[in-house]
Amino acid sequence: MQLKNRYAIHGEMLLSPAEMEWSRSKGRETMKISDLIRAYKYYQYNLLRKLPGEWGRVYQHKFLWLQTRAAFDEALRRSEGMTCIDLGANVGSYTRKMAMGAKQVIAFEPDPWAFAELRANIADLDNVKIENAAAGACEKKALLYRHPLFENNPASHSEASTIISDKRNISQENAVEVRQIDFIRYLEGLGEDIGILKIDIEGAEVDLLESLFEKPDVLARIDYIFAETHEKRIPAHKPRVNTLYEKARSIERPCINLSWH
Repeated sequence: MQLKNRYAIHGEMLLSPAEMEWSRSKGRETMKISDLIRAYKYYQYNLLRKLPGEWGRVYQHKFLWLQTRAAFDEALRRSEGMTCIDLGANVGSYTRKMAMGAKQVIAFEPDPWAFAELRANIADLDNVKIENAAAGACEKKALLYRHPLFENNPASHSEASTIISDKRNISQENAVEVRQIDFIRYLEGLGEDIGILKIDIEGAEVDLLESLFEKPDVLARIDYIFAETHEKRIPAHKPRVNTLYEKARSIERPCINLSWH
């Protein structure tokens, strides 16, 4: 299956095929309240993202996230019966969503607190495999840094946990040692195509994606990649992230979306 890569582009973006079908279908039936709200947000954010300065950037982010959610829902539909992978699963919200239609979901979460919550939250799902490990470009022991207020409210702050020491919203003082796997080698060993690869690993995505983009044979076995980049929290990553966007534009398969959240 050839997939046109359209979602890695900053700035002007067309509707995805799923959104166009959604729009056409809504013209043939009575719209629900939730549909009206969604359509209004598209209209509102599309206008407001053209504002100059910070407000324009805020609404551009909101607009991209609406597009990404629609693209993810379409990817879920197209990935039914396939294996999906959740890197940075946290407590399992998207793991559960992928498990509804996937043959199998493999979820990675390095933070010990979040992993315990993940295990409890997916205990009723027999098609989910969980790994208490970070995903990276090499096998090693790594320090996982947490938010300064993690102990006060781990449910709120566990999403900030990272193996990147210069991320802005973490503390150097409460790090825990975790296992990092060589994720490229892990993918090579799976021996099957992947429907969705979701990557939300708080800055470690740059090393991982750079390595993955150098493996076209591995990339060709993935249909969709949804990744969040963290250059706002890690300013030194910005040039590398820009390069990743450029490379993503040239890749036919998988369909790569770097606007997750």
